[in-house]
Amino acid sequence: MIYAETTIAKEKDFVNLLEKSKELFFSVAKKTPGPLEFEFQVYEKMNEAAKGTYFEGTIRQTNAHAFPDIIANKYFGVEVKMTQQNQWSSTGNSVLESLREKDVERIYIFFGKFGGKFDIKFRLYQECLPEVSVTHSPRYKINMDLPIGDSIFDKMGVNYDDLRTAPDTIQQIKEYYRKQLKEGEELWWIGQEGEDRSVSPIIKPFRNLTSWEKENYIVEALVLFPEIFGNGNTKFERAAAYLIAEYNAVCPNLRDLFTAGGKVEIKIGRNKVLAPKIAEALFMNANSILKKIKEIDNGKLAYYWRMPEAPKDRINTWKKLIDQKFSLVFDGVSASKVFDSGLLS
Repeated sequence: MIYAETTIAKEKDFVNLLEKSKELFFSVAKKTPGPLEFEFQVYEKMNEAAKGTYFEGTIRQTNAHAFPDIIANKYFGVEVKMTQQNQWSSTGNSVLESLREKDVERIYIFFGKFGGKFDIKFRLYQECLPEVSVTHSPRYKINMDLPIGDSIFDKMGVNYDDLRTAPDTIQQIKEYYRKQLKEGEELWWIGQEGEDRSVSPIIKPFRNLTSWEKENYIVEALVLFPEIFGNGNTKFERAAAYLIAEYNAVCPNLRDLFTAGGKVEIKIGRNKVLAPKIAEALFMNANSILKKIKEIDNGKLAYYWRMPEAPKDRINTWKKLIDQKFSLVFDGVSASKVFDSGLLS
């Protein structure tokens, strides 16, 4: 008998099936298997436990890349995990669940621990996912000992089924983690499968970037991080994190890109003045900055400027932001005046 409707009674039957499958493992010798072998063993034990129940004849393994690994009566699923360590945690599945089997609604994790004393635990999938981590794509972490109420979904204030079926799953996760960032921190990468942007696994020194990448980064930093025009001790922290997140690059002397060399002479109107090195960067890149401010994504601009949404008057808003900082290091001449002079040069 195959059914698709969910009832408390039938879910209890499925939990009983998993409990009996677990017990069957303890009746045989425990030789540490490989992941595929363990998955097949779970499949065999579930078939054995299903005899004489609703689930007899309905249990099947899915293909190698499908989610979950085993399906019972079309509606219930089992994702099989194991570890050779003495722990109840591992890396889980993609948050997008793009390979999830159709019609499967309730998924359980069946977890074998072969390190230390052999044991098995099973739990409802969404109850034991505390965080999101990044490998080649965003994946859930698994913790079979996670207290009820501490899942990533509880933290985000969203229902698991609502998140997995949402059109903006990745964006919701990004926004959650962005809210957890401390000053100077940045997300490394939580991309979406199928995005045009790809991320290299290689971290390179700034000097190995192309000339265009170097110039583009400097312009973006001048636009997105007004604090670098000030004199705070942490003024380059966000710009450094951005270099890693967006360019996969590091620069141990990042400060020197903007401030090395002491004072420089630049022309402001009819006068020549001595200004900090960062004023020269502002002056020389004025036209590129103007173009960048006009074309940059609304969400990106609002996020890095710490605003609810991107302002309509982007140019004047940016000028106010840098003037607030620049006056600390360059008395008498505003940053916006340096910028305007650069546009006219």
